[in-house]
Amino acid sequence: MSIQDRYNYAHISTNSTTTLVTGPGILHSVVVNNTTGASDTITIYDNTAASGSVIAILSESVGTYIYDAAFGTGLTVVLSGTTPPDSTITYLKG
Repeated sequence: MSIQDRYNYAHISTNSTTTLVTGPGILHSVVVNNTTGASDTITIYDNTAASGSVIAILSESVGTYIYDAAFGTGLTVVLSGTTPPDSTITYLKG
């Protein structure tokens, strides 16, 4: 495996909209490290903005969620809630 084929990651722990990738790739996993607030959600889009095709909406508790889902336009993650969920997203750039 070359260095280009290894997973990248992003640790996000604030209410934010974060574009991780522009262009194609693969969403590997979402790890919810900690969640303490009410109505915490993680919304993942196949887009370069917080709109368009939704890959997943998580409002679950702590855990690891494996997707291995291809995206074409980009990968954007939105965290929201009274105390946003501390999360780590792993992905491959196309």
